[in-house]
Amino acid sequence: MKIPIDELVEMSDTELLKLNHAPSTLMQYRWAWHRFEVFCSEQGITALTDEALASYVRFLATERTEGRFKEWKYKLLRKSALVLSEVQKTGTYRWKLSKHTRPNDALNEVFRPIQEQFEAWLARQGLAQATKDLRATVGRSALASWQKQGATGSQDLTGADVALALVSLAESYQPGSMSTVLSAVRVLCRFLEETQGCSGLSRAVPSSASRRVRHVSVLPAEQVEMLTNSPDPDTVTGIRDRAMLLLGARTGLRPVDIVALRLQDIDWRQGHLTLVQHKTGAVLRLPLLADVGEAIADYLLHNRPTGGNDEHVFLRSQAPYVALAPLNRLHHMAAGAFARARLGSQPDMGHGFRVLRSSFATRMLERGTPLPVISGALGHRGISSAKHYLSADEERMRECCLDFSGIEPTGLKP
Repeated sequence: MKIPIDELVEMSDTELLKLNHAPSTLMQYRWAWHRFEVFCSEQGITALTDEALASYVRFLATERTEGRFKEWKYKLLRKSALVLSEVQKTGTYRWKLSKHTRPNDALNEVFRPIQEQFEAWLARQGLAQATKDLRATVGRSALASWQKQGATGSQDLTGADVALALVSLAESYQPGSMSTVLSAVRVLCRFLEETQGCSGLSRAVPSSASRRVRHVSVLPAEQVEMLTNSPDPDTVTGIRDRAMLLLGARTGLRPVDIVALRLQDIDWRQGHLTLVQHKTGAVLRLPLLADVGEAIADYLLHNRPTGGNDEHVFLRSQAPYVALAPLNRLHHMAAGAFARARLGSQPDMGHGFRVLRSSFATRMLERGTPLPVISGALGHRGISSAKHYLSADEERMRECCLDFSGIEPTGLKP
């Protein structure tokens, strides 16, 4: 159903009011919608269609490219138009939906269909969601690198192009992750060989990647306490951030699982957490320790924003009150905690939740906890994923050292 532009703007304004945005934010959207109405009037557009939206977005991109719009204005005008489109199609507006462009938008008309076919092919393989997402992401990056090199189609690709794509990918991934990247590229190449008539691409992918073994960053117990107590207890964000830091320090949960935690995942009577891990898709049940429970309860009872209907435990401190973004938000929060605790200047020390996870695993090792139990607590598929924490247990590593009995140096003077 086509809705007149002025009525659509009124509907969108009503939906935006439900998100409890600040008055200044509402004014920005209303200004942006007025600019869209002016554009439609000049172009003779009476109702929003996909073609009209695409025309407006192209107009905005041209204005930005020619320097008449700054980046912030371009993003605001574009997003405001996406809000209108969503309200017209669904009758409502969810803040997260138009926050980002679609992942494949950067690919051109040649490689975008290939990526979409590859994603559909992955969906039929019966893989875990995390595996499908990773292979789709790596495949998208590889296709984007070939597009940047000027490739005109998949049938023109050669082994040399595969090698160049791997070089490009290596700039975005850590050395320890490259074996997974190689596997994903190999899958993409086999897909291209099966469906696009390519040949010899998968043979160009190395069978293995050199893996740099990195030291596991571990904090002593007293420094973990300094870190978890570093947020300001007199602010809403400080109380929330302390609860998340404690949850990471006491359970070893990954950041993506902390922000995904929902109210129904907490069993207060039995004292445990039950959640489905994002990375493995497996159900994980953990004890709710007293200090963690108290910190979460303090946030929920006194500081968690009200008025929204989001079931996530931890929400944004400013409207709209929705769940936190999984990675960037927690990375910056953890980095700030390390800086306040003055722990960020140590050489080779990380600054994120991975350090808390490593410290949690190492403390369990030091208490004599069997490796399978540690692996289960961390939500690993098997104990091999937890073996690298053994290198951080210095006391037991010293017990593995051999003396020179039977191989004493010769020719040395006493």
